[in-house]
Amino acid sequence: MLPIAIEYLYSSCEVKTLSNKLLATGSLSSILDGSIQIGGNLDSLPTLHCNMAVKVSIYNSTLGFKVLVGKIFLSTSEMMKITDIQSLSEFERRNFFRLDVDIPVQGYLILDNSSQDVNPFELTVTDLSLSGIFISTIQSLEAGQLFVTSLTLYDTSLPFRCQVQREQPFDYPYNGYGCAFLDNSRFQSDLLCKYIFEKQREQIRLSRDIQP
Repeated sequence: MLPIAIEYLYSSCEVKTLSNKLLATGSLSSILDGSIQIGGNLDSLPTLHCNMAVKVSIYNSTLGFKVLVGKIFLSTSEMMKITDIQSLSEFERRNFFRLDVDIPVQGYLILDNSSQDVNPFELTVTDLSLSGIFISTIQSLEAGQLFVTSLTLYDTSLPFRCQVQREQPFDYPYNGYGCAFLDNSRFQSDLLCKYIFEKQREQIRLSRDIQP
């Protein structure tokens, strides 16, 4: 039995430890009976220990997320074969495709009648994922509040409609809010995925360079 639908073949993916430390990014190069194989795209893959437990998050712009857990069976600089595949819960999926950032932008509140406030408020995006952002701002927001902000990805400014999901303590006098994206287009999701993967590859290369 295949561990994942064949339509996920060649989709972008990332490999993490069970404690969510990023190990590698790549693409799903093969789907076999009870196992998957990951290729390294532009960069070489790290060589991981046999039987090491890992999480694999796979993103397809049409099918959405699929998050799996398994064990390394074979690992080289060109490929990883992962066996003993099991699926993860929706809650755990939110930990994947997430990038620490520091992006100052402006937001515009969406009012009750769906009109947009003409007066912007300042915010900083500190965490970026395919499903949403975490922001810090002096602006006081409540759960359910809608706002629009724009992110520049590859010289393209894209507006994102967001909804506050939760408030989280942050450094005074700022407030911290976890926000979900609403109604993202396939183009927005694909560009976000490309951007996050590229930045993650940069982080992996940097961590390798500074290791003793």
